[in-house]
Formats: sequence, structure tokens, C-alpha cells
Amino acid sequence: MTSGEIEGWVRERGMEFYPMWPAMRGMFRGGEMFDGGDRQLFDGWAGMLGGLPVFGFQAAAGSDPDGPLYVVGVRLPGITFPGLTMMESGFDGEVPAVPIDPVFDLSWKVSARNPTFARDLVSRPMQAVLIDITPDFSQIWLERDAVLLSARGGVSATAVERYLQLLRRLVDTMPTRVLDALRTPKAPAPPPWPTPTRHPQFPPTVALPPVSGIGNEWGAWATRRGWMHYPSGREVAERMNRGPLPTGRHIDAFVGRFGELPCFGWRTITGTGEQSRIRQVLCIRRPGLDLNPVKVTLDDAMLTELVGSGDIEVGDPDFDSRWRVTSRSPESARAVLTPAVWKLMGEPFVPEFAQLWFEHDVAAVITDRAIGPDRVDEYLVFLHKLITRMGR
Repeated sequence: MTSGEIEGWVRERGMEFYPMWPAMRGMFRGGEMFDGGDRQLFDGWAGMLGGLPVFGFQAAAGSDPDGPLYVVGVRLPGITFPGLTMMESGFDGEVPAVPIDPVFDLSWKVSARNPTFARDLVSRPMQAVLIDITPDFSQIWLERDAVLLSARGGVSATAVERYLQLLRRLVDTMPTRVLDALRTPKAPAPPPWPTPTRHPQFPPTVALPPVSGIGNEWGAWATRRGWMHYPSGREVAERMNRGPLPTGRHIDAFVGRFGELPCFGWRTITGTGEQSRIRQVLCIRRPGLDLNPVKVTLDDAMLTELVGSGDIEVGDPDFDSRWRVTSRSPESARAVLTPAVWKLMGEPFVPEFAQLWFEHDVAAVITDRAIGPDRVDEYLVFLHKLITRMGR
């Protein structure tokens, strides 16, 4: 199936289409997804079917010698499934990992860490659905709150439709008592966030968001990407100890993953009325780093000539002439701003920003004006390249 074919199929059904889907990378590891390592995901889509959220994507081969995978899934929000995999039985006489039924086991092999759960879930109605089909796909598996199917080779839009209908039928056969036992209990209201400490802790990354509607463009954008949205950004912003924009009203925070790294951001409003100003903060974390604060801004050549700089020089004439570097720790600044970073900062794709900030395990950019959600990836791509090249 070509990108154009799947996009047309998605649009016809009123779903969202994602030519590239970095937010979903690494979220699912079953169904042979793990075999390909960190696969690139593209031609992704998400929407609703029969009252439940559905999604799908093409996963590149990565390091998988058997090639790419196509994955479709149906979500059951509020459910947390134990691991379970179903695939066509082989003809080598291998005993199924979990015996379900003598006749069913001739056609299907079920693997699960919890045999009791597997037998409860794969009830007679589910067996009846599966026993009559000849699989042209690899596996069906449960992970997080989703029931997923993976297929190899060329997958047509007709096949995608058929796979979704199959998964929806399987969901309908799941015993209510089994699903009720898997529902995540509602947690009590969390206590107020503690005063930020030197090592900030950020809200946990949640790959699959609530399905309820979101009232503004940032919330809708975050939901489409599978990220969390916080209308009040204070709880996220305050976790930057001495970080950028310490004052103002913080709104529209988001938390997710970009590639393999956690990301987050928010908007800060300062002033009121006609004097109000909105700036955007975008951040990527690289767990394991512990950096002293370092600030990088564009230099003003005239001010430098008239007043002097007094700032930190990292040893590259071109970089030092273009950028102002300030930090209480010159050693930390030079450890961050290595030759690989000098080269990156000179590339033409570097987006415009007012300030670049490093603190603990975070790299952040701060814009001097508001930006829309459509520009976030431009900055996150830059930050991802930056923080992964530090130290080189």
C-alpha cells in the first residue's frame, strides 16, 4: 500500500494522518516490533471505530532481517492488559505455551505470562472468531491498553479495514468480568507539587492519552500525537530549578517523547493587555546528564565592540563571534559546547530562538514570540540533534 493510498483511506474515514509518527516510536514492543530495534514509524493514522479509538502505522525494517511491519490497533481506555500473544500454530508438534482447547490449539498458539488470564480471555466466543480465519498476518497481541495486529509484506487498505474489524470483533468477545478486573482504578487527587529541588522531576511521559475532547489547539495537537496536555503549565515549568522564564503565567504544557527521548514544553505569558507577551519554551531531556546552567544567546556585534563581552569563549572563533555563552561554570559550558555542537549551531536549519538553555539533563530553547503547534517539531529536531551530540 502506497502512502497516497493509505492517506486517502484515512481521510475518507475522517481520521488523522501522520506522514511521520515519532511520538509513537518505542511505545509498543510486542508483535515482533522489538526485533527491529528503534524502528522509524510512518504513514500513521488514528481515529474511532465503533466507539473505540483505533490507530495504525508502518514500521520500517530497522535491524529486523524479515523487513518492515504494518501494525493496526484498537484501544480500550482505562484497561491495562497483561502481555499476551496469539499466532498461527506451527506444524512441528510444539506444545502451545498456554493450552486453551485441544481443537483450538491445533490452529492457534497462545503465549502469556499469566496462563489463567489467557484461558479466561480466550473464551469460547473468541475461539469461534479465530478458528474460522486463515491468518495472513503475523501476530495478535495485547500491550498497554491496546489490542494489536502486525502483518508482513504489502498490506492493502482493504486488508487494514479487515484487520480492524477482526480486532473489534475480538474486543466484543472479551468477558466483561475479565475487563473489569483489568481496569485501572482512579487514583486519588495528587498532593500539591513540592517545591522544586536542584534535580527537577517532570510529570511522567504517557504514550497513549485520554480520549476525552480537548478544548484548544495545543490540547488537540498533543492528543493527536499521543502526548499529555496540561492547560496550566505551572506544574511542568516549575520543575526547571533556575531555568528559563521563572516568572509569568505558564499555560499549555505538554509532555511526551520525541524519538527515544522525553520532551516537554509550555507557553509563558508576561504582562497584561496590550503589553502582554507570549513566549514558547521547548525542552528535551537526556537522562543521565547533570549539567550546571548554561545560557546561549545570539551576540550583538556592536555592543560587544563598544562594551566588550566578558563572556565564556569555547575555542571556536566563528562560534564565539556569533554566540554569547554565560554560565557560573566555564568548565560546564565548554563540556556542553563541543566541536560537534559548534558545527550543528552553524547549520542553516537551526530555528530562530531567543535563548538556548542547558540545565541538569535538559536542553531547552526559548522563543521571543508565540509559535503554533505546527512549528514544534522544527525545534525538537534541533534539540534532539543537539543533546545527542553533546560530548563529541
